[in-house]
Amino acid sequence: MPIRIGDLLLSNGLINEHQLKEALHAQTVFGGRLGTNLVELGYINEMDLALLLSRQLNIPCITAGDLDGLDADVIKTISKKLAERLRVVPIDADERSIKVAMADPTNFPAIDELRFSTGMLIEPVVAPEILVVFALEKYYEVRRSVRYIRASGMAQNLSNTSTTAAAAKQKLGAVDEVVVGEKSIGQKQQNEEMAVEGYPIHMAVTELIKAINVGHILDVIKEFISEDFSQMAVFLLKGENAVGGTHFGCKLALDEFQEFSFPIESSELVSKIRDTKEPFMGVPTLSGVDAWVLSELGIETEKGIICLPVVSGGVMSSMIMVAKNKKGDLLDMMESYNFFTRKLGLAFDMIVTKDRILDLAGFEQ
Repeated sequence: MPIRIGDLLLSNGLINEHQLKEALHAQTVFGGRLGTNLVELGYINEMDLALLLSRQLNIPCITAGDLDGLDADVIKTISKKLAERLRVVPIDADERSIKVAMADPTNFPAIDELRFSTGMLIEPVVAPEILVVFALEKYYEVRRSVRYIRASGMAQNLSNTSTTAAAAKQKLGAVDEVVVGEKSIGQKQQNEEMAVEGYPIHMAVTELIKAINVGHILDVIKEFISEDFSQMAVFLLKGENAVGGTHFGCKLALDEFQEFSFPIESSELVSKIRDTKEPFMGVPTLSGVDAWVLSELGIETEKGIICLPVVSGGVMSSMIMVAKNKKGDLLDMMESYNFFTRKLGLAFDMIVTKDRILDLAGFEQ
C-alpha cells in the first residue's frame, strides 16, 4: 500500500499541521506528489525526504549525481512510453535485474508491470519526484509539464527583470488608488443588482458548484470576467511565489504565461494585497518587478485596474488582475466582484476537501 508521506513527515516532526494543510492545497492546485509540493514550499529538503523514505522502506535512495551520465544501454531496458507513463528511470542493470529510480517505491502495480514488460527483476530505489522528471527529460526527451518548468525556471524569471532587489522594494505610488473592502450582500442584491449580462452571477456560482478541479474554476473565472473586461490574468500563489494560471487579452501566449513566475515579496502590489487580503482598484504607479510583470503581460493601466484576492484555507491562494473595463464604473462593479471572489475561495476549499475525502491511501480492507 502506498505510504502516506504527510503522516510520516508529521510523526517524525519534519513538518507541522499548518504546513501539511498548505501543501495539500498546493497539491490540489498545482498537481504533483505531496512531497514535491512540500519541497517547493520550502518546508522540507529533497534529500531529507528521500532519506526518510529510504529509512522507512529500508531501500536505498539516490541523489542528483546518481542520475548523471547513465549508460545508454541501461536506458534502453525500459521503453520511453513505459518510463513516461510509470515515471521511472533505470539507473543500472545486469543480466537478471534492473535498478529503477522512482518517487514512490511502494507503487507495486508499477513494479509488477515493469517486471512483466522487461522480463527482469526490478529493484526500486527512492528518488525525489523532481529528479525523476528531469531525468525523464534528459534521457527520454519527455517534455516537462508546465508545473516542473515553472519550478526550475523561477530564478531565470527573476533574473530577467531589469531591477535590483532594492528597486523592487520601492513603494507603489498612490495615484488615483482606491482600496475597497468587502461588503455584505443580500440575496435580493445578488439576484437583481449583480447580474452580468450574458453570464449572470448565479450561473457562475452554479458552475463553481460543479467544478471538480482547478482548471474548471479558472474556466469560470474567464467566462465571468470576460463580460466586463478585455484583459485578465490569474496568478496562483504557491508558498512565496506567484505563478501564472490563466489569462486572456495579454501579450504572452497562454503556455508562456503558465511558465511565468516571480517571488511575491519582490512585488509591492501583490505582497500588499496578500497581507491585507483587500482588493486594489485604481491606477498604480509601478516600479521594479511590478512594472516588469505588467509590461511582459501587456496589461494597460491608464484607465485603472482591479486586483482581487481569492482567499481559501485562510490565506490568499490566487489573485485576479483585470483591466480595460468594457462598461460601467470600476467602483460600481466592486460589490459583484467581491461577492464572486468569496465564492471562488469556497470553490477552492471545496475541491481540496473533495480530494481529501477521496484519498484512500490510508484505507485498509
